Amino acid sequence: MKQDHNIRVVLFDLGNVLVDLGDISEMHAMLNTEGEETEVWLKWLKSPTVAAFDSGKITFDQFADSLLKEVGSNIDKETFKASFKAWPRGLFAGALELVESVKPEYHRAILSNTNAAHWPRLMDEMALAGKFHSYYASHIVGFVKPDEAIYQHVIRNLQVAPEQILFIDDNQINIDMANALGMKAFRVKGVDEARVVLHQHGVLSS
Repeated sequence: MKQDHNIRVVLFDLGNVLVDLGDISEMHAMLNTEGEETEVWLKWLKSPTVAAFDSGKITFDQFADSLLKEVGSNIDKETFKASFKAWPRGLFAGALELVESVKPEYHRAILSNTNAAHWPRLMDEMALAGKFHSYYASHIVGFVKPDEAIYQHVIRNLQVAPEQILFIDDNQINIDMANALGMKAFRVKGVDEARVVLHQHGVLSS
């Protein structure tokens, strides 16, 4: 595939792109809800409690108390915390190989809504530490997707034009904001869909 010479940065979301978050039943259990996956993710992204935790403003304990109250769940708090911490199951097969196949001339980066409970597992247990040049974790930078502020933070920090960033994410609301700001953004789910988009833009070495 023809290489897009304008791209300088390949920006990855983590959950449901490189990291397996399981099936929708786990979301239903945490949010005390039902319905289609897209609707449930929208509820998650619009939750003030989730936004507060993912932007580093509240502790894990405060998050558990507040979210269980917000969704009207009677799950035991410690049971919820254990389930939430274990939510990311691990990397999808081929995830690290995909990241490592990005041509060396591109800056590899992560832009992920995450939190203090999951980040150590993502970096250490799943061995994502050291695989990217830049890491933009919401709980560290203090902003969450799809707020414009987190994208502007990334653009400023990388010192590139928005159109020089190729971004893949599994939530359309996040893609819409990225595209509105001028990024080349595409919705994907899983490694295979991610590979197709990256291959189409000529950023993979194989």
